[in-house]
Amino acid sequence: MTTDVRALDAVVSTASSVRISEVEWYREVVVDLTIPATLDGLRAALEISSLPGYVCACIGQVWFEFLDGQGERITTFRLHHGVSLAWQWDSGHGELKDGAELLRWLADNGLPGALLGSHERPERLAWIAAMPPALAEHTGDLVGHWPTPVDSKRIVEARKRVDGLEGVLQVLRWCAAGMGNATKTPPYEDVPGLILRETPIAEIVQALESPEADERHDAGAARILLVEKSRVKQRMDVARLPKPIRARIRQAAQAKGYEVPQWAERLLLNA
Repeated sequence: MTTDVRALDAVVSTASSVRISEVEWYREVVVDLTIPATLDGLRAALEISSLPGYVCACIGQVWFEFLDGQGERITTFRLHHGVSLAWQWDSGHGELKDGAELLRWLADNGLPGALLGSHERPERLAWIAAMPPALAEHTGDLVGHWPTPVDSKRIVEARKRVDGLEGVLQVLRWCAAGMGNATKTPPYEDVPGLILRETPIAEIVQALESPEADERHDAGAARILLVEKSRVKQRMDVARLPKPIRARIRQAAQAKGYEVPQWAERLLLNA
């Protein structure tokens, strides 16, 4: 424990990277601090003006985990309301000299809107906007913060409302509107894969071969077929993809930053 307002800066200055995650949302980024300008910017944004002696009762909004060159943890702290940090000071939280500067640094390094509530999140609003029109009246059921069971009545009803070629295209496009290469994603983003769980791969191929299909549909297919595990015969489905579609969804997966399993990569390349 310490009473030195400069103590945190001394620790941060030795870090090689920082893992930053939102406590009540799903964004997480890892920032390389071996770049001097990036580290200097963060140190300036973390400058503590005082130790006023209070402790915020909430759990905080952003979690920082600083790592050394070997990936070992150096220290951690949490940002509260954009104004203070919960760390190992004797008197409680440290007040930031300029909380807005830290929020700007977070936005510049991949974590915008860190203080927004879940219903204000641009990712959630974009997801709702991309929903198939036939599902719009079920937004409250399909965009919640809970995992949806495979046999959920919501999923069964959604399948009925988005059947046929146009329905498959809409669901694939909807899936592509998700958070992309984020390491953590809201559970409601699993819903498109669950809707298409029992859709024959031939119908998905037909949709991807449609003149209406574009890179958004490729990205949705990449996520459902390569990344998620909702399909019962996932490997067989990938193996049955025509060569041009394999190339397209592999490219889409790369563009999205998806971590494609080795088995899928082998099947995509061995057309």
